[in-house]
Amino acid sequence: MTAASAAARPGPGPAPEPTVRQVTEDLVLVEIGDRKVLAAARCPHRQGKLKFGRVDGDRLRITCPLHYSTFDLASGERTSGPACDTLRVLDALPEHLAAAPPPTPGDTPHGAAS
Repeated sequence: MTAASAAARPGPGPAPEPTVRQVTEDLVLVEIGDRKVLAAARCPHRQGKLKFGRVDGDRLRITCPLHYSTFDLASGERTSGPACDTLRVLDALPEHLAAAPPPTPGDTPHGAAS
């Protein structure tokens, strides 16, 4: 079994490792288990790239790799490190990034011809 398939399987065992993906020039998607958070891609302190940041899944925090500013991913508040503004955190995924639910068999989109 590969590490990827072990991380994807449900059930008991360690939680999957948090991941950080760059989704736009300005945003990263932080995935911690089933939780997904969109945040600014750059640290507000000195613009460090948060796609290389360390995520603490238990505390829901991300640490910038440049000067180690740490931010709460729920509020964006700085919890440690050099003084700076809060991290911009979005409450919901923008529509173009959210996965649409699969269509139910027999359903047609509104306004579509049958």
